[in-house]
Amino acid sequence: MEIDLREPGPLALGLMRIVLGFMLVWAFLDKMFGLGFPSPSSAAVINGGSPTEYYLNVLVEGPFEGIYHALAGNAFVDFLLLAGLLTVGSAMMLGIASKLATVGSVVMMALMFTLVLPPSDNPLVDYHIVYILATLVIYWFGGYSHLGLEDRWKGLSLVKRYPILE
Repeated sequence: MEIDLREPGPLALGLMRIVLGFMLVWAFLDKMFGLGFPSPSSAAVINGGSPTEYYLNVLVEGPFEGIYHALAGNAFVDFLLLAGLLTVGSAMMLGIASKLATVGSVVMMALMFTLVLPPSDNPLVDYHIVYILATLVIYWFGGYSHLGLEDRWKGLSLVKRYPILE
């Protein structure tokens, strides 16, 4: 892979993809191990904590509050959250499975946007919307083709057989 610094756009897209992926992987690691940014060690999954218990019970407000309160602390919901953060974040960092990673990231961010409606900082747009747009820009403008393993990934027989994995 050759990096052409005269064309910074592709490099910027690749870096943005890696950073967004790292945010998701960090959220997984913090919830799993309670690294203190923001999850305290007492809330860590390895210490018997639930990543959704506090967040969905205390911090959620708005029209979907009842739905999210009912999901708080559910082991299956905890599993889905952690699996999504790790798999989508890892795929984005590695530059693989661009279709699934993009859809997964957009869905997670859209759900997180609905946790606190209306947003407190701006009545229409909060950082989750910015992350959604950044994820779409990365996908639409080839951000998976730079600083990642996309070419090797697409060469795998399983990926060739099931194009949704591209």
